[in-house]
Amino acid sequence: MEMNGAVASSAILVMGLVGLFSVALPLGLALLFRRRTGGRTRFFLLGCVVFPLFAMGLEAQGHRLLYYGVWSQALNSSIWLYALYGGLMAGIFEECGRWVAFRLGRRWTQGPGDALMYGAGHGGAESFLLLGMTMVNNVILSLTINRGGLPAVEELIGPIPEAGMAAITSLAVTPAALYLWGAFERITAMVVQIALSVLVYAAVTRKSGWYWFPAAILLHAAVDVTAVAAGAFLPIPATEALLAAWAVALALLARRVYLQEKWKKS
Repeated sequence: MEMNGAVASSAILVMGLVGLFSVALPLGLALLFRRRTGGRTRFFLLGCVVFPLFAMGLEAQGHRLLYYGVWSQALNSSIWLYALYGGLMAGIFEECGRWVAFRLGRRWTQGPGDALMYGAGHGGAESFLLLGMTMVNNVILSLTINRGGLPAVEELIGPIPEAGMAAITSLAVTPAALYLWGAFERITAMVVQIALSVLVYAAVTRKSGWYWFPAAILLHAAVDVTAVAAGAFLPIPATEALLAAWAVALALLARRVYLQEKWKKS
């Protein structure tokens, strides 16, 4: 496969801006929450640590143990089974990580503002690792392509497998505006992560609120199932609209729980 042209400068610029946005969004929210709610920075940092540990560490190990043989064949043959499996795994590991974090930080918490700070950190780590790093890699590859084409890319990263070749060549034909959907998706994902953090916080701090923990797992799974299934059948705008609807619904639910926690503390 050969490259058909260079990567547009506008696309490289948008990639870079989206990459910066992936970092600016969680940091901006952390500053806002700290000023408006008194949330503590340690919970933001705790979220930054817990996400990669549970979602990219423990969950990845879980996939290695479960995703093989006949079971993996069944999952790959059905988008619905694959979406359900992926959604439940993400929900279980990430919400367990949240629960552990709030249990460990229970003695430090001064109110539900800490849940918002944790959510900004948890979602911020996800934003940087999934979107920010991708944009950084894309910018580096794009500049390398424009400098010397595929030979320069191979000099940078070594022999390119066929799957990787398709991804690299797509950089030259992807419109700049398409990368903006990544920023929009991170906004909705951040809202979801913050909302779920509020629910798990309530499960840990309330004796009668235990049910918010399993609810968070199921809601997280439902959002991810929607993302995978809709992404397989619908265009990007429709998929993002569905995820935005989930984000709004969870934000309204979390607001009610947050206010209950705030009144309890006052």
